[in-house]
Amino acid sequence: MRVLFDAYWWVEGQPSGRRVVDSFVRTWSASRPDDELTVAVPRRHVDRVRELVGDAPIGIAPVRLNPHGVSVLAELGSAADADVVIAQNFTPLRTRALRATFIHDLMFEQHPEFFTRLERLYFAGMPWSARRADLVLTSTRAEADRIARVRPGLAAKVVPVGLGVPESFRSRRAADPGLGLAPGGFLLCVGRLNARKNTGRLVEAVLAAGLVTPDRPLVVVGEPDGLAAARHDPGDRRVRFVGGVDDGALAWLYGNCRLFVFPSLDEGFGLPVVEAGLSGAPMALSDIPAFRELAPGAAFFDPLDPASIAAAVRTELAGPPSPSPAVEVPAWTEVVGRIRAAVEERLEERLEERLALR
Repeated sequence: MRVLFDAYWWVEGQPSGRRVVDSFVRTWSASRPDDELTVAVPRRHVDRVRELVGDAPIGIAPVRLNPHGVSVLAELGSAADADVVIAQNFTPLRTRALRATFIHDLMFEQHPEFFTRLERLYFAGMPWSARRADLVLTSTRAEADRIARVRPGLAAKVVPVGLGVPESFRSRRAADPGLGLAPGGFLLCVGRLNARKNTGRLVEAVLAAGLVTPDRPLVVVGEPDGLAAARHDPGDRRVRFVGGVDDGALAWLYGNCRLFVFPSLDEGFGLPVVEAGLSGAPMALSDIPAFRELAPGAAFFDPLDPASIAAAVRTELAGPPSPSPAVEVPAWTEVVGRIRAAVEERLEERLEERLALR
């Protein structure tokens, strides 16, 4: 099979997105050596991608346009000869290949208040172009249900295939980030700082309830992003915003926190939940469908209610550390296998349809 993969964010973008692209590409190349895999990347990143590819038999197709959505819509479909084009979020408007589009979420349609007007205008191209997709892939059953609910015309095309933990995280060696934290002596929250991640309400809850101190702080990992990032007095050592950290430091923080708390108002997936679970962290999570699916054994709270957040955290801190709940996450080979199986099935259906018309 000739596969053209949208790797626009392999070099630039959110850290989690870069790691996911890296895992997709490397796993597909290693597990399906008979496939001809080509990655479409911005022209300015070609040299760096050549370094990332190394000796792997992966072709590189430069694309010129930006932002990402415009590039996918206008040029991805013709970037290389392929049997299938696997795009992210947006769908090529013109191509002879099968179109399989991985939509990470359509949250903006259900919760427009989390996004700026410009973001909503840009994201509107996702469901609009998905009408041309042969397959709509997504990470969780919860997100597949949302896509079907907000865009019924896509319901028959949606296939949840999962997401794995990035290989760079699995293979990392934990390293103390040098923040002066004692093992078991801090709470942890990980994620971009914006209105949807709800960090401000978490800070409000733990401060009002006296659940954090300078000696047992809440540590928040993540960079400001989008609307209404959380704000806090940097001189208050009960809450410490530390920005972004590398995989080794992140692994240490997950593995040594007293409790991982994720108060997000909505997610299509939730990579920090999976990373925390695999690192052995006890968890208190927002009671949202994606988290119920990923970590059904976690403690849950109402993310809109500071009292509910505080109660869940207090309960978890009152006794000995709970074992980390099992997380429902496939290996990357399974994710790639599910995508390829769905593509093969649709290619066979397309062939049968064409034969029937002769």
